[in-house]
Amino acid sequence: MKVAVISDTHDHLENVDRAIARINGLGAGALLHCGDLVSPFVVDRLASFDGPVHVVFGNNEGDRYTIARVAAKFTNVTLHGEVGFVDTGAGEIAFTHRPEFARGLACTGKYAAVFYGHTHRMKVERIGTAWLVNPGELMGLLEPPGYIVFDPATGEERHYPL
Repeated sequence: MKVAVISDTHDHLENVDRAIARINGLGAGALLHCGDLVSPFVVDRLASFDGPVHVVFGNNEGDRYTIARVAAKFTNVTLHGEVGFVDTGAGEIAFTHRPEFARGLACTGKYAAVFYGHTHRMKVERIGTAWLVNPGELMGLLEPPGYIVFDPATGEERHYPL
């Protein structure tokens, strides 16, 4: 199962809508958000993804309580807290917002890939057998907005600019 990974949307609804529309056409089986939604209304937009959506908190979530309440309204949205884990059928992946958590998870050797956000910079590296990947930002502040689609069966990751 391919997974699409986004991060650091920071309420940029136009980019969220464009990304979800494009990702829905790519055949990804799940969508991961690596934190910094910022406001609860971003969850409504994420829920328009055609499959399961997995979200972790970042350091800029303004109202975690309401984000959790909004996420609970959707059957396809799972809010994981600080760190999330998803079994893809071709290996387990982990995701978080913080780079230091992600690096530690990748070093365990338990995961096919670990995704993170926070830096707003796309980065792909290999740590042992795990891919450690930051998809960059969707808001478009420090880099052009974009997202990643990862295939755990092949280890292939592809970055898609918006």
